[in-house]
Amino acid sequence: MEVFTNTVEKIGTEPAKTAMSGVHDIEVGAPKCYGGSPDALNPEEMFVASINSCIMLVFYHFADKYKVGISSYSTEAAGTVEKTKNGLRFTSVSVGAKVVLCDESQAERIEEIAQLAEKYCLVSGSVACPVSYEVKVVDETNK
Repeated sequence: MEVFTNTVEKIGTEPAKTAMSGVHDIEVGAPKCYGGSPDALNPEEMFVASINSCIMLVFYHFADKYKVGISSYSTEAAGTVEKTKNGLRFTSVSVGAKVVLCDESQAERIEEIAQLAEKYCLVSGSVACPVSYEVKVVDETNK
């Protein structure tokens, strides 16, 4: 069993701060659309970012396992929040990745690696909303 922890602290009128994994004093608050500061991390974006980064890490795990060299990997992730009968909820998260390979002849392995990343991502597998993941192999000039 693994246990992952973080702390959140708010003192008086000061902004709330979080600490985790050796990173300390990061301001957290509501998203700008709910009246928060654009300079603070917010739980909604951290939720989407945790899915995005988890899928990427699992993708790299399988790319390394199958010896597929990745020159670069970039993503855009979006989480949709909608009002439901149970209140505001994430109703979907989509992650779109662009991958530049070290060797273009390995492009056929990317779909399998992407499917494994989607299947074995701990975070996306633990959420109630659907998560979609799409990977496109691009050449260096179309990044």
